[in-house]
Amino acid sequence: IFSDVMRFKAWYHAAPSFINLSIDPEKCNKATLFRALEENAAIVSACNLDLIAAFSTVKPDSLVFAGGGSKGKLWSQILSDVTGLPVRVPMVKESTALGCAIAAGVGVGLYDAMGTTGEKLVRWQHEYQPNPEHYEVYQKAKQDWQAIYADQLTLVDHGLTTSLWKAPGL
Repeated sequence: IFSDVMRFKAWYHAAPSFINLSIDPEKCNKATLFRALEENAAIVSACNLDLIAAFSTVKPDSLVFAGGGSKGKLWSQILSDVTGLPVRVPMVKESTALGCAIAAGVGVGLYDAMGTTGEKLVRWQHEYQPNPEHYEVYQKAKQDWQAIYADQLTLVDHGLTTSLWKAPGL
């Protein structure tokens, strides 16, 4: 349990926690803890996509994963498996400047639209496809995560644990 989806009416997070840790070093070690953090981030992303779909009816057909986290193969595949969507990783991972240039070009009429221009200018390194079996496992894990997270927030509400983060004024 790390961070929550964006709930702007009550914007705070539970205390960071690892649930169901084992003392067996084959089952619980640096690699499994790191993977758990990546899985948590992917579950939060999937939950945020669910929230967006609920209020906007927008459902993406793929995701773009850029930045430092996209440099490794595992997290990209986990994100694809958790969301059930293809995950596209660009050749250039730190592409903020390119995005700004495209936006500026659209703004001054040099390009027609952000999406089509991005498709023309961005080169893709890899596209990860979701594994349907893993997707089903992660759907159950996502439901469990949501229930556990709600209980973790209750612990914060009762002062038994400390929130990871709270918005100013809460």
